[in-house]
Amino acid sequence: KMRFVKSESRQAPQAVEKINGGRYLVRRNITKESRTGTDGQEVEVFVYDEAVADVAEYAAYAAVEAAELKRESDIVDEYTLQLIDEGVL
Repeated sequence: KMRFVKSESRQAPQAVEKINGGRYLVRRNITKESRTGTDGQEVEVFVYDEAVADVAEYAAYAAVEAAELKRESDIVDEYTLQLIDEGVL
């Protein structure tokens, strides 16, 4: 199982990045925050959860993500059809 840790970066991270040894850096819950730097200036920082995954772990993670996206899409489609049936749309 992938173990996610909190990370941050001043540059926008990719959600998935292939690294050496057939492994992947997987990032989720990416948000942008404004903070005050040590010099008093506003700095934008990206905060996210990050894990290292091998090929099998990444494949399992990607399959779960795809299933969740499909489920969300199906829910939106069902709701849209309901609104059409009710004459709202």
